[in-house]
Amino acid sequence: MNLKHRGAPVKFTTPPWTTEQIDKAIRRGPHKSCNEYIDFLDEEFIDMIRKGQWVILPASVAKKLVGLRVSPPGVVPQRDRRPRWICDYTWSGVNLETIRLAPKEAMQFGTCLDRVLREILLADPKYGPVYLNKTDLSDGFYREDLNPGDIPKLGVIYPSRPGQEEPLIAFPLVLPMGWAESPPYFCAATETVADLANSRLQDASHVPDDHHLDDLAHATPAKNTAPTTYASTSAVAVPTERDPCLQHSSTKPLQYVDIFVDDFVSAAQKPFLRRVRRTLLRAIDDVFRPNDHLDNEHRRDPVSIKKLLKGDCSWSTVKLILGWIVDTANMTIQLPPHRVERLWEILNSIPRRQKRTSVKKWHKVLGELRSMAIALPGSRSMFGRLQNALCLDGTSRIALNKGVHQALDDFRWIAKDLTERPTRIQEIVPLLPGAEGDHDASGAGAGGVWFPSNTLVPRGAWKPNVPVVWRIEWPDWVRARLVSADNPTGDITNSDLECAGGLIQLEALAQTFDIRERTVVSKGDNLNTTFWERKGSTTTDSVPAYLLRLFGLHQRFHRYVPRFDYIPGKSNLLADAFSRDFHLSWPELHSHLAHLFPQNGGCQGYQVWTPPPQLLSGIL
Repeated sequence: MNLKHRGAPVKFTTPPWTTEQIDKAIRRGPHKSCNEYIDFLDEEFIDMIRKGQWVILPASVAKKLVGLRVSPPGVVPQRDRRPRWICDYTWSGVNLETIRLAPKEAMQFGTCLDRVLREILLADPKYGPVYLNKTDLSDGFYREDLNPGDIPKLGVIYPSRPGQEEPLIAFPLVLPMGWAESPPYFCAATETVADLANSRLQDASHVPDDHHLDDLAHATPAKNTAPTTYASTSAVAVPTERDPCLQHSSTKPLQYVDIFVDDFVSAAQKPFLRRVRRTLLRAIDDVFRPNDHLDNEHRRDPVSIKKLLKGDCSWSTVKLILGWIVDTANMTIQLPPHRVERLWEILNSIPRRQKRTSVKKWHKVLGELRSMAIALPGSRSMFGRLQNALCLDGTSRIALNKGVHQALDDFRWIAKDLTERPTRIQEIVPLLPGAEGDHDASGAGAGGVWFPSNTLVPRGAWKPNVPVVWRIEWPDWVRARLVSADNPTGDITNSDLECAGGLIQLEALAQTFDIRERTVVSKGDNLNTTFWERKGSTTTDSVPAYLLRLFGLHQRFHRYVPRFDYIPGKSNLLADAFSRDFHLSWPELHSHLAHLFPQNGGCQGYQVWTPPPQLLSGIL
């Protein structure tokens, strides 16, 4: 309530600026990008002034305001949209000196897509497919006021035209783009809207009032964003049966609202589509004041009417959500065509013959690839060597070695595969594990054990609920190159072998059971390996970086959801023995370790999987 009635405060760790500091900032002027868009800025500011969002004063008047600080603005071009005016409060030191009072925990948008996909997956299919819609706020940050007494602290020098006698300074009356506290303050408001909506939706007795925008959205057809899909030819087939580990989040049809900054994403099943939309619209009005008879014609409704009339707020089973085409009927998620084209544009801009590139371009390449990797199974494990390229040269140029180009080739393969293999939602949402297992490696060899549940379908004669064990001795050349007290010049570490053992562990389960779209948990007692597996990358361009690439390819081919965990060495007794005691036969090992195997009737005994020789040669 403090924020709603008094506005967001602006407090600093430093004393007010001196006259000299103010004059210097005014002389410096705006960022040069403003010069290309000065007509746009004039038009933009006329609109914002009419809406009561900004004011402009002559510098001679502005200097009389208490606490004045002046920052340079800039203009950022956007794809298929108007340019965006932004204030560079970092250059002026305003962001650095701002006391952080806004609730950082309100910024939960980084996992919005994950939460929405999980709700879709856990919805009970007996109520039919899940429908989606988007509700966009108009004016974004400008919906939230600043504290009136702190407005001069966020002043911005306005671009001058040739011959202009006196500089102008613009002042935001609302949260400006570029101030460090704007995102958390704004997210605190939008998260409140989502919380209010979900709380009311969970109350079966809640009946939302009619809303004029609900009627408008109901009469507006949804935008056609149907994805193009083909039969997959490059990976194992899609399972036809639903994962038995799927537990419905509710016994009722889905009713859910989430938020990504200023984009509300709603998911619902019939017959509650209009109830969900009305509840959200009413919650928005409760937090962001709707228009009334006292407002002028320039103030817009909190909800973007422009986006609503395009069909964003209309229900559909195929929707463009946060840059992804989500198809709830086929349970897939795909990149839209323009992002696939952008992916190819990035990859084609770095031909295999290229040896170097700039750091700036490489940062951009990594950023865009990571933004696309969210729903591309296996791609997370292919960033190790791309990321490590930044550490190979201390200059402003990046060396593109063989490993980097191999990783880029992997992304080319994925890009080509996208048209034939839309990602299934089940491949990226972890559920209860269908199998858990432990693995270990030593200087002698590697070994592991899986405990498959009865929810997994066995391949051939393999049996569910019966532990699967495996082990393999390292060849002489591996042991000869292992780093040890007696061989300090070796080039293979124990962590390298642990990582290789982790990959063999996953192959053991994939060869014995159908793990498509199932969650599996693999545990090891080497912390380095566990964190490499979790992150999908390393800080060096060594053996683990190559092995992690194979982890990614393996996951993408077999369509499972891997989870990695740590198990203390003293608790990893089975895998430890399998990786060391090669002088004992399997019956002898089982006899010695029988007390560590499951003791109930359905899990007695064990079954042995033997890694084929070609697997070891392929990994090492």
